[in-house]
Amino acid sequence: MRSWILILLPLGLISCNESNTRFLKKNSNQTGIVFHNKLTYTEDFNPYTYRNFFNGGGVALGDINNDGLIDIYFTGNIVDNALYLNKGNWKFENIAESAGVLCEDNWSTGATFIDINNDGFLDLYVAKSGKPGGENRHNELFINQGDLTFIESSREYGLDIEGLSVHASFFDYDGDLDLDAYVLNNSIRSVGTYDLIEGQRNIPSDDGNQLLENIDNKFFNVSSDKGIYSSNIGFGLGITMSDFNGDLWPDLFISMISLKRTIYI
Repeated sequence: MRSWILILLPLGLISCNESNTRFLKKNSNQTGIVFHNKLTYTEDFNPYTYRNFFNGGGVALGDINNDGLIDIYFTGNIVDNALYLNKGNWKFENIAESAGVLCEDNWSTGATFIDINNDGFLDLYVAKSGKPGGENRHNELFINQGDLTFIESSREYGLDIEGLSVHASFFDYDGDLDLDAYVLNNSIRSVGTYDLIEGQRNIPSDDGNQLLENIDNKFFNVSSDKGIYSSNIGFGLGITMSDFNGDLWPDLFISMISLKRTIYI
């Protein structure tokens, strides 16, 4: 018994002295990443006049130029978005303006990198929100030109959705080897303005969540046909995609404020 104690005690002391650090912080002086999603109140635009004032600030990671390095896209609520090109050795450069993905003067929320046209380069989909009304509020799809520039093409693909979009997930829901989409929206109306009437979530709305089927690179809303709740009481917050039941088909877990969290199998 004593021999075991003599052996284990030194091992325990060594273990206690080892560092438990799992992550290494890199500051802006080292990386060049200085993005700040700063919110400024005005008399016309503040949390009282717009209840989703603090919703936003998305991040997307992906290799936009196929150099093997992960680049970073930040979305801003009031400030312009930023695209940081990874130049190696933890050095990044903001190329959003030259790349054409600033999204100036509108409220951006979630962002997703996907190769939507299957040309080998990652494209970028940016969800938009902000106060109803105004110009250029629709979600934007930026097609990668392969030379560190992008062209906005959301209308061409049928993805110029206008609402209080939060995020989008792209996946092949029907097994035809192209990317379909689920666009998560928050409600235009506040929670307190709805009457307590049963069955409201079964009433489709253009402002609700949308399952979009890709047919020859054009997206069509098939929510009602596929059993997706797309009413205007869907206060969407987040999307998680996985094969929850192990049948090799992608499923969706949707988190919301007013409705129960929903799993679509």
